[in-house]
Amino acid sequence: MKNKVLIFCNGLLIENFIDFSLDKSIENFCNSFSFTTTQQMLSDKSIKQGSKIKIEIADELVFTGNVGLIQNNQELNSHSITVSGRDKTGELINSSILPKQYKQNDFKKLLRIILDDNGYSNIKINSDIAILPKLPGKSFVCDKQQKIFDFIDDLARMIRVILITDENGDILITREGADLAVGSLNLTSSSANIMSSGLSVDNNDTYKFIQLIGSLKTNSSKKRFNQKVEYTDTKATTNKRLIVNINMNTNKQNLSSIANWYMAVKRGKGASYSCSVQGFYTNVSSGLIWQANTILSLKDEANELNSFFLIQGVSYKQDNSGSKTELSICNIGSFTEFDNNPFLSTSVSKLFSLFAGDLTEKYR
Repeated sequence: MKNKVLIFCNGLLIENFIDFSLDKSIENFCNSFSFTTTQQMLSDKSIKQGSKIKIEIADELVFTGNVGLIQNNQELNSHSITVSGRDKTGELINSSILPKQYKQNDFKKLLRIILDDNGYSNIKINSDIAILPKLPGKSFVCDKQQKIFDFIDDLARMIRVILITDENGDILITREGADLAVGSLNLTSSSANIMSSGLSVDNNDTYKFIQLIGSLKTNSSKKRFNQKVEYTDTKATTNKRLIVNINMNTNKQNLSSIANWYMAVKRGKGASYSCSVQGFYTNVSSGLIWQANTILSLKDEANELNSFFLIQGVSYKQDNSGSKTELSICNIGSFTEFDNNPFLSTSVSKLFSLFAGDLTEKYR
């Protein structure tokens, strides 16, 4: 079983390349790639800005996007070209949205309207969530000069879902921990498949108090009334407060759920575990590669870790020395409010709490 990477430009296979990398994460809406090749290959395959790139790893399609940057590198005795880019959804991050009031509370239908209105009918919308909750409120207005992604991400937060880009370059509506990784990570005296690792515990982006402000428009009046809720993180090691105005019309119950979601996300920012493993496969027998947004078992004796965690992001790398996967790992619940999740049954929430580990436990 080979750790094989295939790169296609406008359908043509690029035979010679070095220093390949592909980054995928549920924290970032779109994914990015980079590889280095020769001037001859650049000309033979007509690699230009905007060229369509498809990447397969271990015979599995993992990326569809476009060339964004071509960099010419010259030294005394060498000449190479570095090509990089991102998913076709990447433009949504930089493109301003056309001002409009949207009267649609079906999230998936609303996304379709927004994309079509702004010239992105080529981007499909998929969901691995069986039943999506309705957006609170009946109409939604974007801010002036707001970017398309910022607006649709604000809407996604209202129903606590995550927007990522799938292997076809289309939008996928999902939630944290969509699947289990068929494999585990071990760094113990008896077993080790981790080449290098690091644990970071930081309270710079965590808060003890999180206050959310929203607006409410009553049926009998056109006036909007500000309302707010505040949550306290009893596990926080800081007294900092974060105040967020979501600029959305919503009820107090939903505002509380969003505040709880913010609390979980900010708490999750307080710890991260990074490691490198050889190759791309979770194990030789599975034939499956490491994927972001999957739950895995992690054992690390030095850091006293022996539980389940979330793969937040993966970075596939290949150069003359071989292939490896760099994993970014965080606590389960860093992207979903498992403490009070309205979409999970009580028994499932308890199960997650029982088996989910805490990267910060040793240092609290």
